[in-house]
Amino acid sequence: MAEDTSSAASNNTIPFPTLTILYLPAEAESVVEEISQKYYNMTVEDCKGFFHGGVPRPYRKVTIWSQGIDSLWFNAIIANVKDLANVEYVPIVSGGIMYSI
Repeated sequence: MAEDTSSAASNNTIPFPTLTILYLPAEAESVVEEISQKYYNMTVEDCKGFFHGGVPRPYRKVTIWSQGIDSLWFNAIIANVKDLANVEYVPIVSGGIMYSI
């Protein structure tokens, strides 16, 4: 009987990290430190966006490379950003799709 190597090959593959981008209004930049304590593979850039009301506003673009984001922690971060910046949603990119939560 031949050995099935397809499952062995898939078990030895290295999982690719996912990319998550958050656009934090400047008023919530204190959250960047909290994110960096949990996810070390990240970058932060200053940018300008028109996400809230079409008016130019400074943002911190936080890019996180990870094997997955802890959803309870992520929801708490989003709630904190909404509170600090007094916004109804936070623009994010996940899985190659941009949306607001």
